[in-house]
Amino acid sequence: MPEVGSTAPPSTAARTLRRFYLYRITWQAKFDSAIWIIYLQSRGYSLAEVGLAESAFHLAPVLLEVPAGSFADLVGRRWSLATSSLLVALSAALLWLAPSLPLVMLALFLSGASYSFVSGSDQAYLYDALGADEAGHRRYTGILGKLLGASYVVGAATTWLGAALSEISYGIPFALLIGVGLGGAWLAAGLAEAPRPRATGGGRPAIRRHVGAVRATLARRPVVGLVLLLSGLFWTAEAVAHLYLQAAFAARGLANRDIGLLVGATLLVGAAAAALSGRVVGRTRFAIQFAAIATVAGLGLVGTASEHTPLAIGAYLLAQPAYGLAEPLLLAWFNRQIPSAQRATILSVESGLFSATMIVVFPAAGLLASRLGWAALYLICGAATLTLGAAVLVAARRWPRPA
Repeated sequence: MPEVGSTAPPSTAARTLRRFYLYRITWQAKFDSAIWIIYLQSRGYSLAEVGLAESAFHLAPVLLEVPAGSFADLVGRRWSLATSSLLVALSAALLWLAPSLPLVMLALFLSGASYSFVSGSDQAYLYDALGADEAGHRRYTGILGKLLGASYVVGAATTWLGAALSEISYGIPFALLIGVGLGGAWLAAGLAEAPRPRATGGGRPAIRRHVGAVRATLARRPVVGLVLLLSGLFWTAEAVAHLYLQAAFAARGLANRDIGLLVGATLLVGAAAAALSGRVVGRTRFAIQFAAIATVAGLGLVGTASEHTPLAIGAYLLAQPAYGLAEPLLLAWFNRQIPSAQRATILSVESGLFSATMIVVFPAAGLLASRLGWAALYLICGAATLTLGAAVLVAARRWPRPA
């Protein structure tokens, strides 16, 4: 397939990249991220029911990640991105109403589906738009880090703003999220993209051939499959720790506004690290970098288990630079290994593995916290992350070439 960056005129390429940057930054505007659990609890839903709803969120990627990635590869990445934003708006509207547990679960399912249509598609679009040669790869890492950093800053600001406005009315942050979703769909629909290859023989055979090509690629590159698995587990531990952070610190007596500041601060710290990732990636072997990141993150989660609230907050914040570096590090490595024709689909596999794990782990984590306390949950998340770092170093000895 021709690369967008190599076929579009320079002025068109620059304009569509600016539009994509705006899309990706505004997509990160999650006004409800620090208050949705508290909001549902205010509506009378128990922590167990919240965990069940979150499981519905992760069911969507399990069912849709690979189909959504194939849709992006075969139909167009911009249409996948537009679909994602429309699902954001619909999910926010349903969650705002929250009339019953089944509809709350549907809202979270649609929210999970929005992630399925954006994950893989956004990075595949950016990588191809910059050009998949060596110069494009070097630009990709630096630009991705800065883009993620800007996205985290927007996420931090909207997280705090949504939490603060929720003290006036919970309806305000949800209404803002609906508006962001509709605006994102408009931005994505206007992106320029090279034509997707036209397959003969009808849609279903084309999809089967595409999935077959993905399997063949992963079979030829088993290291990619291994890192996909380890990455999915790494982000599972991070997601459990991050999503339950609001409930854990609410139990310590922090107000919504304070929790919003804390969650926003984690995004700012991650943003700073992500923005510097272009200077870090490639300095040494990928395995060593990932192991170091997992070690810092794991120790931070262990420290979050402290009963001393300032110490717990400080430890959690110290873990955030590791997460800020991890995302561009992993995405740059994956994109370098994967052919363009299957890029969005294979990148979606990681999210599918992550979500399949979260369906079980998230409600189990909530149950564990309700019985043993939040400290036990964060100790387990930290220990699991430290174990993953050690596993990468052990596995690296068997890799056929330095990675």
